[in-house]
Formats: sequence, structure tokens, C-alpha cells
Amino acid sequence: MLDVLSAFAEVLLPVLVVVALGYGLRRAFPLDIRTLNRLSLYVLTPVLVFVSLLRTEVVGGEALRLAAQMGLVMASTLLLGFVLSAVFRLSRAQRSGFLLTSTFMNSGNYGLSVTRFAFGELGFQYAVIGYLTQAILSQTVAVYLASAGSRSRLAALRQVFRVPLIYALIAALALRAAGIRLDEGDGALAAGLYRGLRLVADAALPVLLLILGTQLTAREPVHANGPLAAAVLVRLLASIPLGYGFGVLLGLEGLPLYVGTIQAAMPTAVNMVVIALEFDSWPEFVSNGVLLTTLGSLVTLTLLIALARGAG
Repeated sequence: MLDVLSAFAEVLLPVLVVVALGYGLRRAFPLDIRTLNRLSLYVLTPVLVFVSLLRTEVVGGEALRLAAQMGLVMASTLLLGFVLSAVFRLSRAQRSGFLLTSTFMNSGNYGLSVTRFAFGELGFQYAVIGYLTQAILSQTVAVYLASAGSRSRLAALRQVFRVPLIYALIAALALRAAGIRLDEGDGALAAGLYRGLRLVADAALPVLLLILGTQLTAREPVHANGPLAAAVLVRLLASIPLGYGFGVLLGLEGLPLYVGTIQAAMPTAVNMVVIALEFDSWPEFVSNGVLLTTLGSLVTLTLLIALARGAG
């Protein structure tokens, strides 16, 4: 019991404090949610991805296994989501909202913060790999799925290439391949450019948590309790054995395995509300899913972290 209470107090409580501040801010002032959404989608997330990928120290086979673990979990929950959408006979737009809720986890602002508090800098570096995988898929596959709910598939595919995260990813990979780290060795201008981007990246996690808090107030009633419960169960519970099982099959063990599994079990990403609003993909369903999975994760993640610490 003490391990569980310690895991909550040391790891999840600090995150909860920042989210609660965002919630209170939106309750007190009439904030423009769409502007905050675009700040997240077009500035904070791509800069965080660029800086994280440019400087991450987890490379080689271990990085590939962590990326594969996250990719397999997301592919499995996506397939399960398609099956459940057919069972519930959802429309195209509703199916898009269901898939956004059940498949795409908050391994960025929420997940990176949690893993840093739980496992320190090394755990954070492992978590970055899972986050990058999720971020790439959430800003490509998720955008396509959301767009496809109300547009033609060709128009949805075009929309993917309007999202700046893809170009942030390409730029970071190109610089790494060229041996350019944007540090003092590359000149004062390069180092200054990196420091500016790093300021934005450092601000991204707390600001995104604040945005998550504001999003939790923008919830509308949704009369789809069956699909909502199913999406929440897939996101919070089915993802745990999937993450652990794929991790073991890929040869992960110890801290990388635990971090990958915990990242896979994160609640629905707040960016899914951003995307659902942008493309009108059942946003009220997605916002309810974010709220319920975020609240539920206080229990599931506390238990997972306590178990991982005990096993470690």
C-alpha cells in the first residue's frame, strides 16, 4: 500500500496539479480553445518532437524495439477499434472519433512527465522513443482517420502533409544523419537557434498539461455509453497486456520494458480532441474519452508504476 501511495504522490500528483490549474483557468476565464488547440498542433508538438529526436541518446536496436512495441500496440488497438465500431454500427465520423479515443495515447505531455518523475532521466529517454512513434502516428494516421470521417480519402491524405510535425521529424533526422546537433561545434548561430527551440520544447510539457486541463472543461454530453465504455477499456486496460506482451516478444526487459508498457497504457491524447475539433470527428465523444481515461489512469498508472518499481 505504501508503494502505491508513494507512486501516486511522487509521480501522478505533480502532473495532476498542473492539469487542475488549466481546468481552473478555463473555468475562471473565457479562453479560446481553438487557438490553444492550434498552438499545440502547429507549434508546441512539432518543436518538442524536433528537439527530442535531435538530442535523444537512445539509439540502435533498443530504440527500434521500443518504437516497434509502441507501433504494434497502436496497430492492435486500431484493429480492435475497427471491429468494435462495426459492432456498434457507428457512422464514418463516429468511427473516426472512436478510433481517435481508443488508439492514440497521451505519451507526450502526460507520458513524458510521468516517466520522468517515476524513473528519472534514463526513463525519460526511453519514453521519448515511444512518444516519437506515437506522435508520428497521431499526426499522420490520426489526421487521416479524422479527415476521412468527413472528407474523401484523397483529401484526407493531403491533409496529413499539412501537419508540421512531419517536417519537424524529417528535419531532425536529416540533421542527425549529417552529424549536425545544433550545438557550439556547429557555430554560434546554430547554437542560438537550438536554444530558442529548446525554450519552446521545455515549455511544451507544462503548457500542454495546462491545455489538457482546459480541454477537460469543454465536455458535452454524449449519448453513447456503450461505445464510450468500450473505448475507455481498450485504451486503459487492453493496452497493458498488449504492451507488455509485444515488449517481451521483441526482447525488451527491465526498465525499457516497463517504460514502454506504461507509455502504451497512457490515457487518450489531448491532441485527439484538437484533431477531432479540427475535422469534426465526433469531438464530444473524444473529449469525454479524454476525461474518463485521464481520471481512470490515476488508478491504472499508479498500480503499474508501483509494480514496475517493485519489480525493478
